[in-house]
Amino acid sequence: MKRWLLRLSAAVLAAGLFLSAAQAAPVLQDSRLPLADSMKLQAMDLGGEPANQERILTYTPGGDVTPMVVFGTTLYGRSTMDTMQSQLAGQGYTAVAAVNAAFFDMSNGLPMGMVVTDGLLRASGSGVTIGVDPDGTLRIGEPVLKLQARLGKETLLLHYNHLLAEGAGTVLYSRDYSTATKGTIPGYHVVLEADSATLALDSQLTLRVSKIVENTKSCAIPEGGFVLSLAESSPLETHQTAIRGLRVGDTVSLTVSIDRAWENITDAVGGGDLLVEGGSVRSDFWLDSAHRQAARTALGLKANGDAVLYTVDKGEASGGLTLPELAQRMVELGCVTAVNLDGGGSTCMGVTRPGEARFTTVNTPSDGQQRACANYLFFVRPTTAAGAASQLFVYPFHQAMLPGGTLKVTALAADRNYMPAELPGTVFWSATGGNVIGGQFTATHPGVAQVSARSGGLTGTAAIQVVETPTELTLLRGEAPVKRMLVECGTSVDLTAKARYLSMELAAVDSSFTWTVSPELGVIDANGLFTAGEQEAAGTLTVACGELSVTVPVETRINPMTDLEGHWAREAISQLYFRDVLKGSVNEDGQMVYRPDASMTRQEFVVALTRWLDVDLEEYAAATLPFADSAAIADWAADAMKAAHALGYITGSQSGSKIYANPTDTITREEAMTILARTAGVTSSSDALLSFPDEHKVAPWARPALTAMVEQGVIQGIDGHLRPQGLVTRAQVAKMLWYMDP
Repeated sequence: MKRWLLRLSAAVLAAGLFLSAAQAAPVLQDSRLPLADSMKLQAMDLGGEPANQERILTYTPGGDVTPMVVFGTTLYGRSTMDTMQSQLAGQGYTAVAAVNAAFFDMSNGLPMGMVVTDGLLRASGSGVTIGVDPDGTLRIGEPVLKLQARLGKETLLLHYNHLLAEGAGTVLYSRDYSTATKGTIPGYHVVLEADSATLALDSQLTLRVSKIVENTKSCAIPEGGFVLSLAESSPLETHQTAIRGLRVGDTVSLTVSIDRAWENITDAVGGGDLLVEGGSVRSDFWLDSAHRQAARTALGLKANGDAVLYTVDKGEASGGLTLPELAQRMVELGCVTAVNLDGGGSTCMGVTRPGEARFTTVNTPSDGQQRACANYLFFVRPTTAAGAASQLFVYPFHQAMLPGGTLKVTALAADRNYMPAELPGTVFWSATGGNVIGGQFTATHPGVAQVSARSGGLTGTAAIQVVETPTELTLLRGEAPVKRMLVECGTSVDLTAKARYLSMELAAVDSSFTWTVSPELGVIDANGLFTAGEQEAAGTLTVACGELSVTVPVETRINPMTDLEGHWAREAISQLYFRDVLKGSVNEDGQMVYRPDASMTRQEFVVALTRWLDVDLEEYAAATLPFADSAAIADWAADAMKAAHALGYITGSQSGSKIYANPTDTITREEAMTILARTAGVTSSSDALLSFPDEHKVAPWARPALTAMVEQGVIQGIDGHLRPQGLVTRAQVAKMLWYMDP
């Protein structure tokens, strides 16, 4: 619940965002943070339909930060932004900020468009391109790049480091691409030696044929050399004649040229649609998702040469933008030219905040995590040893909360280069709109609270917006949203609530909300702890915040099973009993019992499972089972076993030429988890099991399922062990099913 969201600054908004009254969406929070002398981060949350979460970087050329295009060790393949940041750190750079860049082929990571790094061509391309001048100035244009090869009497235009395609012509490959051409169709390949395996943007190179490889999809690319390739079935006769006329020992003359204004660029990367031209919004977009609201990344240039790098998210907290809306937004941000970059799940922005050593993702990627992409535009500075503290920053940087909510605040120092530095002295806190004790801020009333830190002679301040009435309120039981509740009489349920103010999730504590319940149901305290009465009843429970409230229907029921008092799985058992998933039995004293610590047979487990899944057993009553011991299945379990087999949840055990269901055998932990994983359709091949000392005891057939269950938290181990062959108790089955409940 405690995400970092900060404040509304009407004065800064009016001065800096150029929004007309007709265009402007309500600005909920607008936070600014310097990342370097020449780079600033702005976190904005806009209201409207939909609300949007924006992150904006502003870069001024000629300062302490250098832009560069970065990709992995080869063009073929994809890397996350964090991986690229680690790569740069190994080269002695601090990544001040970064955004994802080119569109790319998801199957192989190859970028769509030109790529230049360190002044060298890495991949050819045409169309809208972003370039970096030697002084760090960014440019947007459509340079004409030509890569030509003289083969005998023919001069061919080449592609450079592209995937081979039947009608696309001849492709030149270097080790920037990969160790091999990795084609999907058979090609004719000419292996070339060279004195230099690098291509400057205005250069000539003489290559010598060392080998010819025919009719193969992939040809090795030599270190320090190139491969010239053409599809075996290419319809381009001139290319076929020229390349097939080469012999070992022949020479190929290679020429690279580009528009004169682009000859000295240090880096370049291809872009998508041009959004803004001459300060005006464009409308001729080719992207197929142009008119869908989606997560977007864009780069724009202001008239003074400053660059604006922009992301907007798509998800629970943000609705995204169409390309026309994105173009308008870039104009509102002062851009006279702007280009769309890859978006959707690729949209990502990361920064190194002053005083922190770690690189942090500051937007919310649609995939829930960073997507591995083709390349990125990074802004870096050389990593230097920390100097004396000269600046103080208070974190969290972008935060909102409810009255009564508490928030941990931290003061960090940075030197003049924004590198982490030692605090110059004891930190003393002060605040308006709340109290700070021991680095814990408690909001007292709605408004914009100011939290300030002082250390040595340095001061720093963070603004925190305190909201009285959220726009969205959700009641939670554990992690799950509540629409209605069944509660066992005499038991307690600890409820929580989540509040959102349009796109912002609000930091809060349980006492930030008002809790009420129908008197006949029981009582609820100021922290959301509901204790059901001793009698069955029906009514409602309400959670409120300011003028907004959520009410859900509640029933309290008596669980007649007498052997659950104090048991750790009581709530799970009761919930599933009320839903008719689990059943009890009458003991010799005539009491209803569940026997929570008794083991469960395979057929008992399958019956509970099919009830939990709400399977219509009548649909499977006429099915037949392939098991040699089908006659041993109890009548009350037969239809459930038929359904589970038909749905692929149980497959039986092979013994000789026969398959057995073993219905009365006690089910093991790995068997139960494998069946549950099949119902969820999940498997995993990660190393998640290696944290358990007995992982080697897991049967090979069960490893993918148990790995997935560990990753999802369904398996947490017993005393740190998996115990895969251990017997499953009836209580453990209840906990498993209840944990996986949607």
